[in-house]
Amino acid sequence: MNKSMNIFRTTVILTLCFLAFFIFSSSSVLADEVTSTADTEKNSEDIETNLPPETILATFGDKTITLGEFNELWEQVPEDYKLQLDKSMVLDQMISEALLIQEAKVKNFEEDEKVAEQIKKSTEQILVQALIQKDILDKVQVSDEEVEKYYETNKDNFTEKEQVHLFNILVKTEEEAQVILEQLKAGEDFGEIAKTKSTGPSAAQGGDMGFISKGSTIPEIDEAVFALNIGELTDIIKSDYGFHILKVTEKKPESIKTLEKVKDEIMQTLLPEKQKDAFDNLLTELKSKVEIKINDEALR
Repeated sequence: MNKSMNIFRTTVILTLCFLAFFIFSSSSVLADEVTSTADTEKNSEDIETNLPPETILATFGDKTITLGEFNELWEQVPEDYKLQLDKSMVLDQMISEALLIQEAKVKNFEEDEKVAEQIKKSTEQILVQALIQKDILDKVQVSDEEVEKYYETNKDNFTEKEQVHLFNILVKTEEEAQVILEQLKAGEDFGEIAKTKSTGPSAAQGGDMGFISKGSTIPEIDEAVFALNIGELTDIIKSDYGFHILKVTEKKPESIKTLEKVKDEIMQTLLPEKQKDAFDNLLTELKSKVEIKINDEALR
């Protein structure tokens, strides 16, 4: 749906938000009533969607509301609200809105100076939104060639660094770490010792820290663990947290994400840039067609 929807529909949507708030805070009796009609409303919706959009839902005076107009509004209602709203209540809100607008016109509020100025400003904003939508947002696209060029130029951004699956035992003293290291070298289970001896946050998981990327931890640990072969242990490593013994169980080499994998990400990066460039170009073109004089003294 076009983002520059008309004022009438915008007003109805806002009104529905207040209506939904009222429903949420109503008595449990009303809530039960709404809930009990959910299946009926769903069946009703299934039937209505098979009817032509020009089907008349309501008439009042010389006014009508069609199924197409109702569905256009209903599509804008947030899904959470739809669970609470009865369609007949929404239709009643549309009728009420139309009657209020009609009454305002009967009383010539359109001729009120302040009201007329507000209408003018709203109309101008909608026109600007429509221009941006039609001439920029709907037209500007990112080509496959542009995506590929960006990918080739920025491959470093799509490089996944080398990773290791790391297990950690952390204790407070070097003496304790030395005893544990001897136990591990003698063949005792790393995970079991981590669960009973480690003070690190991964202790409950047997010291399992998951995969970590190169450069994501302190240099002393980073250098040691990425030099290990699978299944090997580090020597005791001191940090601000205590004394570590670490083990690597898996390794993932550095790799580059494929173009297909990052295509959408690249498009989301390039599209706003292209849209902004198109907008800036449009403004430059429009300004070039007129002589603009600015009273700098008055601006101060």
